Amino acid sequence: MALKKEITIYDIAREAGVSTATVSRILANSAGVKQDKRDRVQAIVDKYNFKPSAIARGLSETHSRLLGMLCPDVRNAYYANIFMECERMAYDKNYTLVLNNTFTQESLEIAFMEKLSEQRVESLIICGGIADWRPLPARYRDTVERFAKRIPVVVAGKMELDDCYQIFIDHAEGMRAAVRHLATLGHKRIAFLHGYSFIYQTQDKLEAFRRALEEQNLPLCKEYIVDAGEFNEHGGLVGMKRLLSLAEPPTAVIATNDLMAAGALQAILRLGYSVPEDFSIVGFDDSFITDLTEPHISSVHYDYAAYAEKLISTALSAIAGRPCARTVVLPTSLTVKESCRKIDA
Repeated sequence: MALKKEITIYDIAREAGVSTATVSRILANSAGVKQDKRDRVQAIVDKYNFKPSAIARGLSETHSRLLGMLCPDVRNAYYANIFMECERMAYDKNYTLVLNNTFTQESLEIAFMEKLSEQRVESLIICGGIADWRPLPARYRDTVERFAKRIPVVVAGKMELDDCYQIFIDHAEGMRAAVRHLATLGHKRIAFLHGYSFIYQTQDKLEAFRRALEEQNLPLCKEYIVDAGEFNEHGGLVGMKRLLSLAEPPTAVIATNDLMAAGALQAILRLGYSVPEDFSIVGFDDSFITDLTEPHISSVHYDYAAYAEKLISTALSAIAGRPCARTVVLPTSLTVKESCRKIDA
């Protein structure tokens, strides 16, 4: 037996030949709607025994109390941490945060933006995905620019658009802390394991890695900089195997995130080595993943609550027309755990 299609405010508006805003005003018993339209809409509402949702009722209001959010994949601990903190803070401000997972597909990101526009979100928060690409695809860039002219667009990262608010992490300081820590432990052969080179975070961290080695008077070996493609445990495993196949492998590895660090750890263990006795590892994000591994992985730490507070407060300030910074840089620190050890010079 086929499931009965759920009637929406859009179906009511289409059948009555009026706008969704008109339907919503009639449902809210607002003034300023002609009687013939009221009668027509009410007849269709009665016909389907339609019960308006909170979103449908909100279409007649100035404020929907909705914020939209795009992220590539909330299963990634980094995005999960940001979303959960943002959702909690939005709720505290009497807003609802609507999340869409885009899986870094341009057509899907654009489609979700249009969908969120239909839901009348008051601000859009973009966290990762196509927004991290350099350069931005033209169609995506045009879509974001169009949105930023209508509602505040807040980017959790960097984007080459003047109309967007940008809240991003100080990756350079995090990388300096990681390299400095390993250098203090006596490591001179330090590798950087990263994902796709066209991602802004990769470019930021790679440049910071080069500068940090120079600051510590350490050599830069091109073979120790590995683009493993995927930003996940598989990428970390494949990239670390490449490093271990070198005639002179590094003694320490910095991975661009915790998933890749965990993959690197697995590669080391599978080949019969150990951490930190044979190799030291540092990750980025300081997510729960670092405490699930054995040993626990040292990682560059972010204050996710502070990150979310800045994203949400920027969005709400911009909605209200209050002045707020267009660019905010958030500090980092290094959480030292069990994956690094001092070696002989």
